[in-house]
Amino acid sequence: MVLVSGIGYSNLRDMSFGRVLLSTLEQMDWPEHVHVEDLNYGPIMIYQSLEASAVKYDRAVFVSAAKRGREPGTLHIYRWHGELPRDSEIQARIEEGITGVIDLDNLLIVCKHFGVLPEDVTIVEVEPQSEEWGSEFSPVVAARVDEAIQAVRQRALDH
Repeated sequence: MVLVSGIGYSNLRDMSFGRVLLSTLEQMDWPEHVHVEDLNYGPIMIYQSLEASAVKYDRAVFVSAAKRGREPGTLHIYRWHGELPRDSEIQARIEEGITGVIDLDNLLIVCKHFGVLPEDVTIVEVEPQSEEWGSEFSPVVAARVDEAIQAVRQRALDH
């Protein structure tokens, strides 16, 4: 089973990349082994939901925006290393998660810490240009939408 989700806030321009793409991903035809789910809530609740689920995932593909210091609009596709930070950083991520902060890194760290994340996690991540309030992507990020959707689809369907 493969879990697919787009992570991000609503109406924060480029930082909404994952959440906006999620609506497209939800409408696509997928084989039975691919489950597209909205995980745009706190990572503690996500961990609890995944832990209680009868479905156990072998792979996950997440699409999101993250400030990593790259050129705005850069689309970076990578397999997440799965390494956890020191305990104090994990605790800080859990505390943020309890307050409802929606963040890809929080989701990865908290869910990995509690053992509910599959070993095989692929990230499709765009470098944002704008974090202002609004519903439209900046032109450099908007130009990456189709490529990101295709990357998510390809990674989800890889055997």
